Order: sequence, then C-alpha cells, then structure tokens
Amino acid sequence: MQLRNQRILQFLVLTGLGFLLLEKYVTGNLVWYINKRFMPLSIIAIIGFLGMAAATILSVRRSAQHHHGHEHDHGHDHDHSPESSPLLSPIGGIIILSIPLIVGIAIPAKPLSASAVDNKGISANAPMSASGSGQSEVSIAPEDRTVLDWIKIFNYQADISPFLGQKADVIGFVYHDPRLPSGHFLVSRFAITCCVADATAIGMAVQSDKTDKLSDNTWIDVKGLVQSISIDGHPVPLILADSIQEVKQPDQPYLFP
Repeated sequence: MQLRNQRILQFLVLTGLGFLLLEKYVTGNLVWYINKRFMPLSIIAIIGFLGMAAATILSVRRSAQHHHGHEHDHGHDHDHSPESSPLLSPIGGIIILSIPLIVGIAIPAKPLSASAVDNKGISANAPMSASGSGQSEVSIAPEDRTVLDWIKIFNYQADISPFLGQKADVIGFVYHDPRLPSGHFLVSRFAITCCVADATAIGMAVQSDKTDKLSDNTWIDVKGLVQSISIDGHPVPLILADSIQEVKQPDQPYLFP
C-alpha cells in the first residue's frame, strides 16, 4: 500500500508539473522565465512530464491487478516494499519535484520590473549574443532599433559618431538612476540570455523636462535624437526626448541577445 500511495503521489506531481508548464506555454507567460529559443525544449519537457505521469499511473493499475490476482491464486503475501521496486522514485525526489510545482502555483506569474533593478543593478554593457559584434544592429533602421540594439552599437562599434543625431523610437520602463544628472532617467528593458536568473537590466538615458512626472516602472514610448552620455566611464546612448507617451507593458517585456 505504501508503494501504491507513493506512486500516486508521483503521478500527481508529474501531472501538475506538466499542466503547469502547459498553462504557461499556452498563455505566453513561459517567456517571462526563459529565452524564447528554448520553447521547443519546453514542449519536450511538457510531453516528458505527462508521459511519465501516464506511465506511473499505468504501473499503479498493473500493480493493483497483479496484487488482486495473487490474492486469488495464492494464499500468501509477496514483498512489494519500495526498496524492491525499480520503478519507484525515492520519496525525497518527489518532494524535490513538488517544490517548483508549489512555487509555480503559489506565486503569480509576472515579469521583472523596475523593483528588480534595485537588487540586480543596471548595466551600461549589452549581453553578448551569438553574433556578438553588434554588426547586425547597424543594418536595422534607427527608429526600429530596440534599447538592446542601441546599447550593442554603443558597446561594440569603435566609432559611434555616425549614429549620433539619428532618430530613436524605443519602448521600455522608467528607472531613475542616481548616477544620472537632474532631468535624466533611463528607459530600460531586461535582456535574457538563457533564463530570468541571468536577466540583465539595460537602459538608454533620456533627457526630458518630464522626468519628475514619470514614476519608476511606467512603460513609455520615447522618441528623439540620439546623443551620448557617460555612465561609470562607459558611453551610453542618450535620447533628447521630443515625445514621451505612456504605453501598456508589451506582451513580451524582455529582449533577447
């Protein structure tokens, strides 16, 4: 009976994990945790969890039928202790698997916000991508570049003068960085390489007379000419804002190197 109960518990945890990942995938919230390029692996994980759950419950049914048959065919008991069953995962393993399930259910899904910047800090350097040189961002039309695209250009181009005076149009959340002079703030995004654990907050400086009217974590669309400002000795793109509009948080709030 102890073996059967443990297998049922294993089935419930595996099923819960499978459907939790499936729900995050269907709603689009899974990209709040991992880079979108890992979506195929997530699908494999969903199938794997549900497949193992199905195999576990089938083993419980076969075990019950086997036990029932032995009761009729024999008049003695067999040892079905957990130690003798190679199919049973240790109870400690079930407990470990249940932790992400409990956390995933108990904590509402939401992306990182400006409050996380206070813990992680904000970087003037762009995370490295597969290309790593910033050349692909140069070919993008200036007003189509994201915050990450601009940061890459300023990080990886030896001469940034050709980009000064170009028109930027970016979306991000407001963060008032104490390193900036009065009348300035950062329009920021989180860039994710693999998962939310390695998220890096990056931002473009904005010069505007509306600085004091904007609260941290407010999502905005900023337009203006690009100049340069230094933060911790690194050149960072500066937008001389001629238009700032509040917008809704994008469905995908993260950027991916």
